[in-house]
Amino acid sequence: MRPLPVGASRSYTTRFQQAAAVPNNMQNTLQALRGLQELDQDIFRVSQEVARLPRELEQRRAIINARIAERQSLEQEVLAQKMKVKELEDMTTVQRQRQRKLEGEANASRADASMLAAYQHEIRKIKREVSEAEEEGLQYVEVADQLEARIADIQAAIDEEEKVFVELSANVEKELSEATEKLAGLTTERDKRMSDSIPPDVLTEYEKLLQAREGLAMAQLEDRVCQGCYMGVPANIYVRIARGREIVNCPNCNRILFLQS
Repeated sequence: MRPLPVGASRSYTTRFQQAAAVPNNMQNTLQALRGLQELDQDIFRVSQEVARLPRELEQRRAIINARIAERQSLEQEVLAQKMKVKELEDMTTVQRQRQRKLEGEANASRADASMLAAYQHEIRKIKREVSEAEEEGLQYVEVADQLEARIADIQAAIDEEEKVFVELSANVEKELSEATEKLAGLTTERDKRMSDSIPPDVLTEYEKLLQAREGLAMAQLEDRVCQGCYMGVPANIYVRIARGREIVNCPNCNRILFLQS
């Protein structure tokens, strides 16, 4: 066996250490990412809560506003019904005045049978029109009464929902304040955990996955099944992760895979 040239042993040892350092560096990167992931899951959950609470208030307010709009529409319909009743009342008043005038003229012309018959025919016609108008007016009044009863029910519901809304608003304000404070704390802690061991390109990929996968950018590989999408992966994926030389993504959901240490 030929002896190594002078200095070769040191060079070989250095290259070996550098090669051995690659998986260690990648393991450090994965470990740092997992530390971030723990926080980012909480951050995503709290962020969802911060976004949900105002939406819940808006939905409640929308329900109340819809009821108010329905009540206002019914109030307009009641007004329309009452206007029809008023028009019929005005019409019957005029018709009754005309009837009384015709009755006076009929009494004055009793000597003329043909004139009396004409007056009596016209009086009967007016009485019939007045009777029909009164019947129609009663129908409008009945509809208006039904609508007003419906309006009263809606207003009672609005009053109750307004009380609930006031209570909900107070609770939401409290929960939102707590969630916002917690989110600020988590964000501060995340900044502290940001490590130089995470290469910029890896961090960029990780944060894109956070957005795409709703706060879960990483997933454990267990029995060759991704715990993020619960789909099986090929054997070579496991081998690549076990070597620890690269970032390996799930071929199904694209999450960064890791093995439980």
